[in-house]
Amino acid sequence: MRSPVPQVAIPPEAAETADELFARLRRLCAEGRVTIELDKKRLMHIDSPVSFEAWGNQLIYPLLLLTIAAWWWLGWKVGSGAAVASVLIYLTIGKAFLYRRIERRVRDQVLEDVVRWRKLWNFGGVSLHTKGEGAAASTCASPRDNWMEFVRRLTKSA
Repeated sequence: MRSPVPQVAIPPEAAETADELFARLRRLCAEGRVTIELDKKRLMHIDSPVSFEAWGNQLIYPLLLLTIAAWWWLGWKVGSGAAVASVLIYLTIGKAFLYRRIERRVRDQVLEDVVRWRKLWNFGGVSLHTKGEGAAASTCASPRDNWMEFVRRLTKSA
């Protein structure tokens, strides 16, 4: 004769799905209670799920063509100056442009799809912050922290 298996109560938070918690996270961001901070250097890495190497190429090729044209028609001195200017333009304006595209991609696409969000969270370079002073403020950084627990804590206290 078999002994009956004891029924263990499942806590309500264990039954929550990632989709439900993600919807709550989006609501908290929309309300301004949670802000998302992105690590530029990490997210511009070639393996990042939100970066495309082709974006950088869109900037490099025109600058390279201008440098070659300046070198060809105006001589090596002007061409060398154009090369230096091209590098400076890419490292300042180009990198800022690329970062804005990544940030827009995170806000427009990743925050609309829990699968993409989880890929980005596992990759790293994202942190969630609550507004507040001292102990009231908290941070959840990817990939070491659990964003689902962070959202549970915030919505449980509300």
